[in-house]
Amino acid sequence: MVALSLMVAGCSGKGVDEADPESLFRDAEAEVESSHYQIAIDKFKSVKNKFPYSKFAAESLLRIADVYFLQESFLEAAVSYESFRDLHPKHEKAAYANFRIGKSYFMDIPENVSKDLSSAQKSLAAYNEFIARNPNSEFVKEAREDINRAREMLARKELYVGNFYYTRGHLGAAGPRFKKLIEAYPETQAATEAKQKLARIMGEGN
Repeated sequence: MVALSLMVAGCSGKGVDEADPESLFRDAEAEVESSHYQIAIDKFKSVKNKFPYSKFAAESLLRIADVYFLQESFLEAAVSYESFRDLHPKHEKAAYANFRIGKSYFMDIPENVSKDLSSAQKSLAAYNEFIARNPNSEFVKEAREDINRAREMLARKELYVGNFYYTRGHLGAAGPRFKKLIEAYPETQAATEAKQKLARIMGEGN
């Protein structure tokens, strides 16, 4: 058993030069390919901590964010992408990181509009900043599509609250909610429904 353990240990470290950041980085990438995500994160962190001035330190920070995203740990991914953006604003992959901040928050948006939609707001803010800084990026089209979906979700949230008051006869509370929705998200399908409800409220008030 001891001999077998030593053999396994020897194989696991085969070809990895602990003094070479590139070798360690490639070893971490191999763990990603094998879907050993937590091991990969730990190895990327090791590269970042052992070789903070190597180009692989920045790459490792970005890959940590990518792996969190693969794990569907979207808030952790967003925080890691933000760290990369703040530490390496002029990096060649800065635009990608900025895009992925918005994407990470977007993926964290719950499907049920009765829940907290703060991630939708954060996604919009991140995407708008990304587009302003990188108007010609290949990711702009996808960002705009996500923006439209996030805005629809936020509009649905306002509609949900407005309908809550409306169905209970609290028209004085429902009306302002519908108006807010129409003004903030005029292009959404939710706004169309809100206009219909608001017209009924105004008709009932006459």
